[in-house]
Amino acid sequence: MSTADVAIESTRDIVVPMTRTRVIGGILIGLGVFIVGVFGIGVVSSAHSSLTFNPENLTGTIPWHLGTLTLDTRWSNIILGLLVCALGVEVVTRLPRRGVMFRFSLGAVLFFLTLIIWVARTPGPSIVGFIDVTPILVRTAAIATVLILGSLSGVMCERAGVVNIAIEGQFIAGAFIGSILASTTSSFWLASVGGIVAGGLIGLALAFFALRYQSDQIIVGVVLVTILTGLSSYLNLQVLTPYPQYNLGNIAPQVAIPFFAKIPIIGPVIFNENGFFYAMVILVVVVSVALFRTRWGLRVRAVGEHPKAAASVGISVVRVRYRSVVMGGAIAGLGGVAFMAVQGQFQPGSTSGWGYIALAAMIFGRWRPSGAVAACVLFGLCLYLSSNLQTYGIPISTEILGMFPYIITIVVVAGLIGRVRAPAADGIPYARD
Repeated sequence: MSTADVAIESTRDIVVPMTRTRVIGGILIGLGVFIVGVFGIGVVSSAHSSLTFNPENLTGTIPWHLGTLTLDTRWSNIILGLLVCALGVEVVTRLPRRGVMFRFSLGAVLFFLTLIIWVARTPGPSIVGFIDVTPILVRTAAIATVLILGSLSGVMCERAGVVNIAIEGQFIAGAFIGSILASTTSSFWLASVGGIVAGGLIGLALAFFALRYQSDQIIVGVVLVTILTGLSSYLNLQVLTPYPQYNLGNIAPQVAIPFFAKIPIIGPVIFNENGFFYAMVILVVVVSVALFRTRWGLRVRAVGEHPKAAASVGISVVRVRYRSVVMGGAIAGLGGVAFMAVQGQFQPGSTSGWGYIALAAMIFGRWRPSGAVAACVLFGLCLYLSSNLQTYGIPISTEILGMFPYIITIVVVAGLIGRVRAPAADGIPYARD
């Protein structure tokens, strides 16, 4: 490559991130102006919002009481909207190279907070007159748990160079098998094992076609999702519907951590969860340490970045990819069981694209478990609010609210939240010399 070519590439690397950074800043400024105008100035001056912090299920461990928080709706949203604008102005003027995604996520969370304050106002459209924040956070954590497990699956696979579009199918298989085993054995341990095995087998099928026959990994993943979607619908009609004892709708029990579970707000959200939440936390730590602090993780990342160089030092590229894809599929299968353990009965189509949202969260998190966790929390909150805000009587149709998670997904995948770089060999078939 000539000196001129190097200069062009260097210039390109500088200009593209700056342009997208300005776009992010502009989005935040526009979001802040919308909050100030619609959620703030557009509200009558006498309106106030009431937020409570009581979990819906008062059985078992009850957190220490926290009184109702009453806010002036107009000024609270104006202040929060100006804060979002300030974030956008800071991004546009400083053009930071790091932390742009964090600022975008913070702005999105502040938007959802102002939306909740706006919905809970009196007088206003809500038929309740207040919003209980704790159940929102608890259910967001349940959704985020499933998405995080799906994102971890994507990280495991793509760090090794294999695109796992089949996460949605692994969710479906895990939820279906998990529902049957939980209903027949009353054991979520056995249901988890069944979901892990089912997800691992689907990962094995993906790896077999992608590595043995070097098939297009995206097409293979889409085909697997299509097959599992149709198969689960067929088996639901032929097995679960005539034999309802195989789909009882068991809910995983909560495991409270003494003392910590009584802390208001965060106690019910973090320290009084089911076993799948704690398993997810452990897996995030294990995957993070394994990928970035061990020799095994170095080999996985080497295979995903430069497989020929890895092979030249004696690393079996195909074997490493097989293992990573199967383990990733097993994690996604566990995510399907976690979905069933919160939703109850298995229903065809109930995952409704969560596997693809988990992939978007993985991209948002730059193929790192910690970043994926933050993105999944944002997506989880968006998914919950989009499907439940209508119950408060706000004048927005369910269809419009349901579009929000997928609009954010498109924004993430399109790269508007920052310049991201996938592993260099991600999705590229490896051919032995």
